[in-house]
Amino acid sequence: MMLDLPLSPELEARLRERAAASGQDPAAFVLEAVRQKLPASGGDGQGSPSELSLDEWLARFDAWVMSHPPLGFQVDDNREGIYAGRGE
Repeated sequence: MMLDLPLSPELEARLRERAAASGQDPAAFVLEAVRQKLPASGGDGQGSPSELSLDEWLARFDAWVMSHPPLGFQVDDNREGIYAGRGE
């Protein structure tokens, strides 16, 4: 089946950006999203991690990471800074 989806220029730009970030062309990226929403066996479309191949799990993880915008500043996550003043 072929679909013609009217996308706003902003949505198209976001789609192209996310697809490129995941190493896919936009059509493959959209097809993967549809497959996640419409699993063959029913359910929520996520599948348990044990049911996914490594490549599929990594692709979903990368897509999840890319769905979060950068903070725009560096976070201090060193152990000494987190536990300073707590008697450690």
